[in-house]
Amino acid sequence: MTEYTADRVRESRFAWIQPLLPLTPFFAGLVIVILIWGWEPAQPAGEPLPKTEDPVRTEYLVTAEQLSRMSYTDSALGDLSWLVTESSLEELDQVLREYGILSVEERSQFLAQAMVETAGGKWLTELGDETYFNRYGYTTGTRGAGYLHLTFAYGQMAFATWMMKRSIPQLADITYHNPTCHGKAEIEEAYYAALRLAANLGLDVSAYSRIVYDSRSPVTTGADYIGQAFPWESAGYYWHITGIGDALSDRPGTENTDTASKLVGGSNWQSRREAYEAIYPVLEDMATTGDTNDVKEK
Repeated sequence: MTEYTADRVRESRFAWIQPLLPLTPFFAGLVIVILIWGWEPAQPAGEPLPKTEDPVRTEYLVTAEQLSRMSYTDSALGDLSWLVTESSLEELDQVLREYGILSVEERSQFLAQAMVETAGGKWLTELGDETYFNRYGYTTGTRGAGYLHLTFAYGQMAFATWMMKRSIPQLADITYHNPTCHGKAEIEEAYYAALRLAANLGLDVSAYSRIVYDSRSPVTTGADYIGQAFPWESAGYYWHITGIGDALSDRPGTENTDTASKLVGGSNWQSRREAYEAIYPVLEDMATTGDTNDVKEK
């Protein structure tokens, strides 16, 4: 048998490399080029690759610029203009879309009623004292609130039930009664049934139960809470349940304002006509110029 020393073994093992030695600088350079070409910066551990974010919707059905152009002098109420904040614009836009108040005419009529009811958002709860409110069958806690002054304890209960049904998936099947065609006892029964179910399911519905006035509550409830938390939502809800949008004629004009005023139940119809006449041209002008158009309900 052939005997191999350690040196001869090493020589035989690496003998094939010797013919390639002159090419070593070439291969080394090629490897470096490949590595540089394919290299990407390492992502920090635990952080995902950057994602392209969806564009944020910035167009409103009614813009701050439009609201500023709706200022006018009312023959009975004096100078009126909108109090505008970014949060109120967002809530208004959400409510207009949610309740299908989309055409120029319906938006104009909706805003005209809200303008007169609240002096452009200055008074989100009804003015008066307990004696005045009692004269009409409600109290300070259940007085008109929101941009269309939702009123009465049963009105608050119906609205609270509506919001729970629409906002909490586990309560989607609760009974809701429209106050325009159901009695106070039915509405109250449905409201408390919703609260009992929520309690049995361990659900926190305080954001909606606070809509109903509770004189024993340590936090704000009733009219004051609606004015703070749901001013536009309560107005859109009231517009919807009373069917004002469906009652309006396709032909724009103050005849529609009178129809809306009757269903809203407010006085001072002339002021509401004047509000509409100040608001409609602004929205119509923007639609005509193409800056904003009627949105079709999907």
